[in-house]
Amino acid sequence: MTELLPYSADLRGIDCHVHSRFSPDAKNAGADAPARIAQAVRDKGLRGFIVTDHIDVGHWREFDPIDFDEYFKTWNRVRADNPDLTIYIGLEVGFEMRTAEQSAELIKDLPLEYVINSVHYWAQGVRDIFSRGRLDAYSVYLDAVLASLDAPYPFTTIGHIGFPERYAPYDKSERAMAYELFKPKLDKIIKTAVSRNIRIEENTNAGGEMRLPRADFLQAYKAAGGARPVIGSDAHVSSSIGQYFDKAEKFLTDIFGE
Repeated sequence: MTELLPYSADLRGIDCHVHSRFSPDAKNAGADAPARIAQAVRDKGLRGFIVTDHIDVGHWREFDPIDFDEYFKTWNRVRADNPDLTIYIGLEVGFEMRTAEQSAELIKDLPLEYVINSVHYWAQGVRDIFSRGRLDAYSVYLDAVLASLDAPYPFTTIGHIGFPERYAPYDKSERAMAYELFKPKLDKIIKTAVSRNIRIEENTNAGGEMRLPRADFLQAYKAAGGARPVIGSDAHVSSSIGQYFDKAEKFLTDIFGE
Protein backbone atom coordinates (compact mmCIF):
# COMPACT_ATOMS: atom_id res chain seq x y z
CA MET A 1 0.00 0.00 0.00
CA THR A 2 1.28 3.46 -0.88
CA GLU A 3 2.48 5.45 2.13
CA LEU A 4 4.34 8.49 0.88
CA LEU A 5 6.91 10.37 2.89
CA PRO A 6 5.43 13.28 4.84
CA TYR A 7 5.96 16.82 3.64
CA SER A 8 8.18 17.45 6.67
CA ALA A 9 10.60 14.62 5.87
CA ASP A 10 14.24 15.73 5.96
CA LEU A 11 15.65 15.10 2.48
CA ARG A 12 18.75 17.30 2.65
CA GLY A 13 21.83 15.46 1.43
CA ILE A 14 19.68 12.97 -0.49
CA ASP A 15 19.51 12.75 -4.27
CA CYS A 16 15.74 12.71 -4.72
CA HIS A 17 15.59 11.81 -8.40
CA VAL A 18 17.64 8.80 -9.56
CA HIS A 19 16.94 6.39 -12.43
CA SER A 20 18.19 2.84 -12.85
CA ARG A 21 18.08 0.01 -15.36
CA PHE A 22 14.36 -0.25 -14.69
CA SER A 23 13.90 2.99 -16.67
CA PRO A 24 14.13 2.37 -20.44
CA ASP A 25 16.12 5.53 -21.15
CA ALA A 26 18.56 4.81 -18.32
CA LYS A 27 18.97 1.24 -19.53
CA ASN A 28 19.74 2.60 -23.00
CA ALA A 29 22.26 5.00 -21.48
CA GLY A 30 24.13 2.19 -19.73
CA ALA A 31 22.86 2.53 -16.17
CA ASP A 32 24.86 0.66 -13.57
CA ALA A 33 23.61 -2.25 -11.51
CA PRO A 34 21.54 -1.17 -8.48
CA ALA A 35 24.31 -2.07 -6.03
CA ARG A 36 26.70 0.16 -7.95
CA ILE A 37 24.24 3.04 -7.73
CA ALA A 38 24.32 2.78 -3.95
CA GLN A 39 28.12 2.84 -3.98
CA ALA A 40 28.14 5.86 -6.30
CA VAL A 41 25.88 7.72 -3.86
CA ARG A 42 28.29 6.90 -1.05
CA ASP A 43 31.27 7.97 -3.17
CA LYS A 44 29.60 11.35 -3.81
CA GLY A 45 29.33 11.96 -0.09
CA LEU A 46 25.52 11.94 -0.07
CA ARG A 47 23.58 10.39 2.76
CA GLY A 48 21.14 8.61 0.52
CA PHE A 49 18.97 8.58 -2.58
CA ILE A 50 15.48 7.94 -3.88
CA VAL A 51 15.09 5.65 -6.86
CA THR A 52 12.42 7.13 -9.12
CA ASP A 53 12.18 5.06 -12.26
CA HIS A 54 9.91 6.09 -15.11
CA ILE A 55 6.26 5.29 -15.59
CA ASP A 56 5.17 6.88 -18.88
CA VAL A 57 2.08 4.98 -19.97
CA GLY A 58 1.78 4.82 -23.75
CA HIS A 59 5.49 5.42 -24.36
CA TRP A 60 8.57 3.15 -24.47
CA ARG A 61 6.44 0.42 -26.02
CA GLU A 62 9.49 -1.43 -27.30
CA PHE A 63 10.47 -2.18 -23.69
CA ASP A 64 8.82 -4.56 -21.29
CA PRO A 65 6.91 -2.79 -18.49
CA ILE A 66 8.50 -2.69 -15.07
CA ASP A 67 8.18 -5.94 -13.15
CA PHE A 68 7.18 -4.36 -9.85
CA ASP A 69 7.77 -7.51 -7.83
CA GLU A 70 11.37 -7.50 -9.05
CA TYR A 71 11.60 -3.72 -8.62
CA PHE A 72 10.75 -3.74 -4.93
CA LYS A 73 12.68 -6.94 -4.28
CA THR A 74 15.79 -5.41 -5.85
CA TRP A 75 15.63 -2.08 -4.07
CA ASN A 76 14.71 -3.54 -0.71
CA ARG A 77 17.77 -5.78 -1.04
CA VAL A 78 19.94 -2.77 -1.88
CA ARG A 79 18.52 -0.99 1.15
CA ALA A 80 19.24 -3.94 3.42
CA ASP A 81 22.80 -4.21 2.07
CA ASN A 82 23.52 -0.51 2.64
CA PRO A 83 22.27 0.35 6.12
CA ASP A 84 24.49 3.43 6.25
CA LEU A 85 22.46 5.04 3.44
CA THR A 86 18.95 6.43 3.55
CA ILE A 87 17.21 4.80 0.58
CA TYR A 88 13.60 5.33 -0.43
CA ILE A 89 11.73 3.55 -3.20
CA GLY A 90 9.65 5.66 -5.53
CA LEU A 91 8.64 6.30 -9.13
CA GLU A 92 8.53 9.21 -11.53
CA VAL A 93 5.08 9.17 -13.10
CA GLY A 94 4.76 11.02 -16.37
CA PHE A 95 1.43 12.82 -16.39
CA GLU A 96 -0.78 12.98 -19.45
CA MET A 97 -4.50 13.58 -19.22
CA ARG A 98 -5.26 10.74 -21.61
CA THR A 99 -3.34 8.15 -19.58
CA ALA A 100 -3.70 9.45 -16.02
CA GLU A 101 -6.34 6.92 -14.99
CA GLN A 102 -4.19 4.07 -16.35
CA SER A 103 -1.23 5.37 -14.39
CA ALA A 104 -3.33 5.55 -11.24
CA GLU A 105 -4.51 1.97 -11.70
CA LEU A 106 -0.96 0.78 -12.35
CA ILE A 107 0.53 2.16 -9.15
CA LYS A 108 -2.41 2.13 -6.73
CA ASP A 109 -1.36 -0.92 -4.72
CA LEU A 110 2.40 -0.40 -4.78
CA PRO A 111 4.26 0.24 -1.48
CA LEU A 112 5.73 3.50 -2.73
CA GLU A 113 7.43 6.02 -0.47
CA TYR A 114 7.89 8.84 -2.98
CA VAL A 115 6.28 9.82 -6.28
CA ILE A 116 7.47 12.55 -8.62
CA ASN A 117 4.67 13.83 -10.83
CA SER A 118 6.28 15.11 -14.04
CA VAL A 119 5.15 16.36 -17.42
CA HIS A 120 7.34 14.96 -20.20
CA TYR A 121 4.91 14.83 -23.11
CA TRP A 122 2.83 17.99 -23.18
CA ALA A 123 1.91 18.36 -26.85
CA GLN A 124 1.60 16.39 -30.03
CA GLY A 125 4.46 17.45 -32.26
CA VAL A 126 6.76 19.27 -29.84
CA ARG A 127 8.90 20.63 -32.68
CA ASP A 128 5.84 22.24 -34.21
CA ILE A 129 4.77 23.80 -30.95
CA PHE A 130 8.25 25.21 -30.36
CA SER A 131 7.98 26.84 -33.79
CA ARG A 132 5.03 28.85 -32.49
CA GLY A 133 7.35 30.69 -30.12
CA ARG A 134 8.19 30.60 -26.45
CA LEU A 135 4.94 32.10 -25.16
CA ASP A 136 2.73 29.54 -26.87
CA ALA A 137 5.02 26.55 -26.37
CA TYR A 138 5.59 27.16 -22.67
CA SER A 139 1.96 28.08 -22.01
CA VAL A 140 0.82 24.70 -23.32
CA TYR A 141 3.36 23.00 -21.06
CA LEU A 142 2.25 24.98 -18.00
CA ASP A 143 -1.38 24.13 -18.68
CA ALA A 144 -0.33 20.48 -18.58
CA VAL A 145 1.48 21.02 -15.27
CA LEU A 146 -1.63 22.68 -13.84
CA ALA A 147 -3.73 19.71 -14.95
CA SER A 148 -1.22 17.33 -13.39
CA LEU A 149 -1.82 18.81 -9.95
CA ASP A 150 -5.22 17.09 -9.98
CA ALA A 151 -3.79 13.72 -11.01
CA PRO A 152 -5.86 10.75 -9.81
CA TYR A 153 -2.89 9.23 -7.99
CA PRO A 154 -0.95 10.37 -4.93
CA PHE A 155 2.35 12.16 -5.42
CA THR A 156 4.96 13.85 -3.32
CA THR A 157 6.72 16.25 -5.65
CA ILE A 158 6.35 18.23 -8.88
CA GLY A 159 9.25 17.31 -11.11
CA HIS A 160 11.51 19.70 -13.03
CA ILE A 161 9.22 22.70 -13.55
CA GLY A 162 10.50 24.36 -16.72
CA PHE A 163 11.29 21.04 -18.43
CA PRO A 164 10.86 22.39 -22.02
CA GLU A 165 13.82 24.72 -21.49
CA ARG A 166 16.13 21.71 -21.85
CA TYR A 167 15.03 21.18 -25.44
CA ALA A 168 13.79 24.55 -26.66
CA PRO A 169 15.54 25.71 -29.86
CA TYR A 170 15.63 29.34 -28.76
CA ASP A 171 18.66 31.52 -28.12
CA LYS A 172 19.95 31.34 -24.56
CA SER A 173 18.75 34.90 -23.92
CA GLU A 174 15.19 33.93 -24.92
CA ARG A 175 14.92 30.43 -23.47
CA ALA A 176 13.95 31.16 -19.86
CA MET A 177 10.48 30.35 -18.58
CA ALA A 178 10.56 33.76 -16.91
CA TYR A 179 8.15 34.20 -14.02
CA GLU A 180 6.84 37.58 -15.20
CA LEU A 181 5.98 36.21 -18.64
CA PHE A 182 3.91 33.35 -17.23
CA LYS A 183 2.91 34.77 -13.85
CA PRO A 184 -0.81 33.78 -13.79
CA LYS A 185 -0.10 30.13 -14.57
CA LEU A 186 2.96 29.90 -12.34
CA ASP A 187 1.10 31.53 -9.48
CA LYS A 188 -1.63 28.89 -9.76
CA ILE A 189 1.02 26.18 -9.56
CA ILE A 190 2.58 27.86 -6.54
CA LYS A 191 -0.75 28.36 -4.75
CA THR A 192 -1.76 24.74 -5.28
CA ALA A 193 1.60 23.33 -4.25
CA VAL A 194 1.70 25.37 -1.05
CA SER A 195 -1.92 24.69 -0.09
CA ARG A 196 -1.57 20.93 -0.64
CA ASN A 197 1.92 20.48 0.84
CA ILE A 198 3.35 19.34 -2.48
CA ARG A 199 7.10 19.58 -2.74
CA ILE A 200 8.96 21.41 -5.49
CA GLU A 201 12.04 19.78 -6.99
CA GLU A 202 15.16 21.68 -7.98
CA ASN A 203 16.39 19.55 -10.86
CA THR A 204 20.11 19.70 -11.67
CA ASN A 205 20.02 17.77 -14.95
CA ALA A 206 20.22 20.88 -17.09
CA GLY A 207 23.84 21.92 -16.79
CA GLY A 208 25.47 23.78 -13.96
CA GLU A 209 23.81 27.12 -14.62
CA MET A 210 20.32 26.41 -16.03
CA ARG A 211 17.88 26.24 -13.12
CA LEU A 212 14.72 24.15 -13.20
CA PRO A 213 12.86 25.93 -11.77
CA ARG A 214 14.51 29.31 -11.91
CA ALA A 215 15.17 31.82 -9.14
CA ASP A 216 12.30 34.17 -9.98
CA PHE A 217 9.78 31.33 -9.67
CA LEU A 218 11.32 30.14 -6.40
CA GLN A 219 11.28 33.63 -4.93
CA ALA A 220 7.56 33.86 -5.63
CA TYR A 221 7.09 30.36 -4.24
CA LYS A 222 8.91 31.27 -1.03
CA ALA A 223 6.88 34.48 -0.67
CA ALA A 224 3.71 32.37 -0.87
CA GLY A 225 4.91 30.16 1.99
CA GLY A 226 6.73 27.46 0.07
CA ALA A 227 9.42 25.42 1.78
CA ARG A 228 12.93 24.85 0.51
CA PRO A 229 12.80 22.49 -2.49
CA VAL A 230 14.33 19.05 -2.58
CA ILE A 231 17.19 18.46 -5.02
CA GLY A 232 17.25 15.76 -7.66
CA SER A 233 19.97 15.01 -10.17
CA ASP A 234 17.65 13.14 -12.55
CA ALA A 235 20.65 10.86 -13.03
CA HIS A 236 20.37 8.11 -15.63
CA VAL A 237 23.95 6.91 -15.07
CA SER A 238 25.92 6.75 -11.84
CA SER A 239 28.38 9.44 -12.83
CA SER A 240 25.51 11.96 -12.84
CA ILE A 241 24.32 11.24 -9.31
CA GLY A 242 24.60 14.34 -7.17
CA GLN A 243 25.60 16.45 -10.19
CA TYR A 244 25.87 20.17 -9.43
CA PHE A 245 24.49 19.66 -5.92
CA ASP A 246 27.03 22.10 -4.45
CA LYS A 247 25.81 24.83 -6.81
CA ALA A 248 22.18 23.92 -6.23
CA GLU A 249 22.57 24.02 -2.44
CA LYS A 250 24.13 27.48 -2.62
CA PHE A 251 21.47 28.63 -5.08
CA LEU A 252 18.68 27.49 -2.75
CA THR A 253 20.37 28.86 0.35
CA ASP A 254 20.60 32.29 -1.28
CA ILE A 255 16.81 32.22 -1.70
CA PHE A 256 15.53 30.21 1.27
CA GLY A 257 18.34 30.60 3.80
CA GLU A 258 19.86 27.77 5.74
